[in-house]
Amino acid sequence: MIQNQHDNDLLRLKNLHTGFMIDGELHNAIVDVNFNVKPKEVVCVVGESGCGKSVMSLSIMQLLPKLNSKISAGEILFNGEDLTKKTDKEMNKVRGKDIAMIFQEPMTALNPVFTVGSQLQEVLFNHLEITSKDAREKSIELMRQVGISRPEKIIDEYPHQLSGGMRQRVMIAMAVALHPKLLIADEPTTALDVTVQAQILELLKDIQEKEDMAIMLITHDLGVVAEMAHKVIVMYAGQVVETSDVIKLFKNPKHPYTKALLNSIPRMDRDEEKLNTIGGVVPSLENMPQVGCRFAGRCPKAFGDCTKVTPKIAEVSDGQSARCLLYEECYPENHINEKEEIKL
Repeated sequence: MIQNQHDNDLLRLKNLHTGFMIDGELHNAIVDVNFNVKPKEVVCVVGESGCGKSVMSLSIMQLLPKLNSKISAGEILFNGEDLTKKTDKEMNKVRGKDIAMIFQEPMTALNPVFTVGSQLQEVLFNHLEITSKDAREKSIELMRQVGISRPEKIIDEYPHQLSGGMRQRVMIAMAVALHPKLLIADEPTTALDVTVQAQILELLKDIQEKEDMAIMLITHDLGVVAEMAHKVIVMYAGQVVETSDVIKLFKNPKHPYTKALLNSIPRMDRDEEKLNTIGGVVPSLENMPQVGCRFAGRCPKAFGDCTKVTPKIAEVSDGQSARCLLYEECYPENHINEKEEIKL
């Protein structure tokens, strides 16, 4: 019996489309997203602001507002079960216990009118039959595990009384309290200074190794990617444009957007007068190109077909996939390729 390559996936997104209603019309913020996360794997999702990274994570958690957002197509398979088919009540059993999430800004993720201890204990009460005394003791122990000093005192304080780094540690304690199989971390170090960033990343790595937990880390910081990732998903304008293991991505990126991101990182071994930037901006939902490559308007290697032919994502090298017409594999089936030969 031949084993399917996706049989042991923890999480798998299949042809996912999520959109928002704008003036009565649905505009997709993410389109045709496909990727998988294996158990114990760290997958980093990278791209500029506005590329759809957070929308994708909130789609997985089913936390997007139902009033003006919709998963219009695709599946989100977690341990083989499609999360898009679950009710709110069923998802409440999954959130926190099987899949947990650390949000981008802990000050807005934590409720300012409740102590951090009461919010941490609420996670335990929602999923466990536990007494108040035991919940408090477990909360103190969790805070100690994530490196919070004096947890017996901090547990009774409010979010505004803590530093940004301590608030993020409380969020991590809440996320790992019930030993989830998957942790989604949405830019968990963005609001923190460099020293605290390093501490938080080290803490996440330590927890991941101890708990045998998979992590989907959303970031725009390629330094974080190099430090944390096993596999990298590069997103642009709501689409996955490249997937690769982390070493191959840094050694030989395939998509022009990935190359541009890497070139924009300051290099300590070069004496450069100015930083490299990517010209232009990510298109808005209302102005998203419907035909052709979405990066074409900013791409230094764009040619005629790039605005006429919509590329598909395909494997272009061993273990690396890209969505770019520089590669024959990315042309749609039955398309007559009229482009001139291009040297890569």
